[in-house]
Amino acid sequence: MTMSLTTPPTTPPPADVEPARPPARSPRRRSLRSTRLPVALLAPAVVLVAIVSVFPILFALNLSVHETRYTEVEDFVGLQHYAQVLGTTEGWAMIGRSMVYVLGSLVLALPLAVGLAHLLDRPARFRRVFRVLILMPWVISQTVAALLWRWLLNPDYGPLGLGSLGGSRVDVLADPVLAMVALVLVNVWLSYPLATILTLAALQGVPAELHEAAEVDGASAFRRFRSVTLPMIMPTVFVVAIMLTLLYFNMVTLVLTFTGGGPFNATLLVSLEAYQQSFSFFNLGLGAAYSVILFVFNVVFGLAYIKMLRGDRDA
Repeated sequence: MTMSLTTPPTTPPPADVEPARPPARSPRRRSLRSTRLPVALLAPAVVLVAIVSVFPILFALNLSVHETRYTEVEDFVGLQHYAQVLGTTEGWAMIGRSMVYVLGSLVLALPLAVGLAHLLDRPARFRRVFRVLILMPWVISQTVAALLWRWLLNPDYGPLGLGSLGGSRVDVLADPVLAMVALVLVNVWLSYPLATILTLAALQGVPAELHEAAEVDGASAFRRFRSVTLPMIMPTVFVVAIMLTLLYFNMVTLVLTFTGGGPFNATLLVSLEAYQQSFSFFNLGLGAAYSVILFVFNVVFGLAYIKMLRGDRDA
């Protein structure tokens, strides 16, 4: 006698009953898992920026409040080094000369760059040759440029030397006012190509339809530039201003080679004094204080430019 085992038939679930679903993940857990990959990819870059940017700033801040003996950090002196800079007339005179140098260079370099970029953007024969000639100073190092212009301005044998003017010998680099003027002009000659390249790139991004519409409306060339071109390139001009300001505030090589801070400290800037205190006199604490002051000026000017740029966009 054999027994057959039969499986009882399974009854399907009612039509109105939905099958069971796996529990849904919370939005918080889902967002955490979705951000792990971007964080992992950005982590090396953030660490690198912290090493090359944040750590030197913190190290300079710590160094500026300590007395130093060559490379050894000694006693804590608080704000003594800052008082030595900001509490003396010599320190404020140095800051004033740095402001004259930076603002004077900006006032000349930015309009020159905008004008040259506007000319290079126009169709003309041998335009590439003109671009190479105009942008050539950018490839010259600051040391070579300083030596070149010292030779050109030499009163005895320089092609641009004033020599005997009005019955008296005129040495540009021996006069306090003329030395600062010459330093600003040489700085502008060195730095305007960078501003010209960036401004030219912005000009080439302005839609031609806007110029054609303004020309149809009867606007003159100057009116088209002021009302159409300039507002379109203004964000780039602000970025260029930030870059040049940072470059000018921290410039050492040109000043050291061209004038050396003379005559009579007429061209002694904060950047040059920070270099000399640190690497000529080995007073690293005072040199770090000068560097921190430069850093504060860079931050203040950068934030001011950014605020002006945002206000221009909102307008």
